[in-house]
Amino acid sequence: MVGFMVERSQQSLARPKAGGAPLRAALVGAGQIARQHLTCLQELAGVEIAAVCDLSPAVARSAAERHHARGWFTDYSTMLREAKPDVVHVTTPPTSHFRLAMEAIESGAHVIVEKPATTTLDEMQRLSARAAELGRVVLEDYNYVFSRAPRQILDWVGSGEFGAVIHVEVRICLNILGPGGFADPNAPHPCLTMAGGAIADFLPHLASLAYAFVGPHRRAHTVWTKRSESLLPYDEFQAVVDCEHGTASLAFSSHSQPDAFWLRVYGERMQASANLFETRLTTERVRSGAKPLQPLFNGLEEGSAIRKAARNTLMRKFRGGPGSYDGLFELLARTYGALADGTPPPLEAHQVLDVNRLVDALKPGVEGSRS
Repeated sequence: MVGFMVERSQQSLARPKAGGAPLRAALVGAGQIARQHLTCLQELAGVEIAAVCDLSPAVARSAAERHHARGWFTDYSTMLREAKPDVVHVTTPPTSHFRLAMEAIESGAHVIVEKPATTTLDEMQRLSARAAELGRVVLEDYNYVFSRAPRQILDWVGSGEFGAVIHVEVRICLNILGPGGFADPNAPHPCLTMAGGAIADFLPHLASLAYAFVGPHRRAHTVWTKRSESLLPYDEFQAVVDCEHGTASLAFSSHSQPDAFWLRVYGERMQASANLFETRLTTERVRSGAKPLQPLFNGLEEGSAIRKAARNTLMRKFRGGPGSYDGLFELLARTYGALADGTPPPLEAHQVLDVNRLVDALKPGVEGSRS
C-alpha cells in the first residue's frame, strides 16, 4: 500500500478525553469553507465548538450562534488565550495560514488547516518541525482523498483486487474566470499573490490524490498557460509526474466544461473512474469467460452505475448534508477520533510534507525532483 492508509475503516466518531471532558475546537476565518468545518464539528460526539474568530464582529457572532459555539472573538490571540482550544481550524486566506497555525501550535493546540496549508514549502517544513517539537498535530485538509470513491478504489488496491496501480489521472475542470470566481477586478482574491495564482489553490487536491495512489514524487514536468485575458497569471495547467510506485498526470482547466473533478486510476486488473463533484464511480475489469464479451459486460455495468450515480447526485442536493464535502466529514471524524484515543492521525506529518514537496515541484518555473 502506498500514500495514505485511508482504506482503514473507522466508523466511530470522536470520543471524549480522559475524565469525560470533550475536545475543545475553535475556528478562525468564518467564510464559506468554515461552514462545512463547523457543521461537521456539530455532529461529532465528544467535541464542543469553543469559539469562532473572524475580523468581522457580525460574521464571527453569526457563525457562533448558527453553530452553537460557546463564544466568538475578533482577536485571534485573545481567543487562544481565553477559549484554550485543543484543536484550531484555520480557514482564512492561504497567505495568513502559516502565522495563525504557528501561533496555535505555540499555544498548545493541534491544527487543522485548509489547503494550501502554507504558501511556500519552507513555511510548511518549519511548521511541521515546530509541531513535532511540541508534540502537536498539523493536518492539511485533503478532503477529496477521503471521499467515498477514492476510499473505495484504495480498498480495492489494498485487497489486491485492483492489482498494482500503474498510473493515475487527476483533472479539475472548473470555470474560475466568471463572476464569483478568482478573477473579479473589484475584489482581487488573496490566492493571486501565490506562485501559480488561483490554480495554486487547487494544487493540494491534485497532489494529494496522486500521492494516495502512487506515492512520493521523483520528478515533475509542468506546462502553465494562459488562454484568456483576466487577472489570473495562468488559467490552464498540465503536469506529468514520475512517482515511486507509478506515474501521474495532473491538470486544471478554467475553460474545459462542464465543471468536473475526474479521478482515473489504472491498475493491473482493473480501471476505475470517478467524478468527485458527483457520486459517480465506474470500473472496468478483467473478467473470466470469452474475451470478446468483456466489453459488453463492462459496458452494462458502467451504464447501470452512471444511472444510479445520476439519481444519487440529484437526491443529495435535496437531502442536504455534506454533499461533495463528504471527505471532509470523514477526515475530521477520523482525526478527532485519533486525538481522543491518542492514536496516529489519518494524515501523518511525513505524508503532509511529501504532498507539499510535490506541490512545490508543480509550481511555475520549477522542474521538481524530490529532496
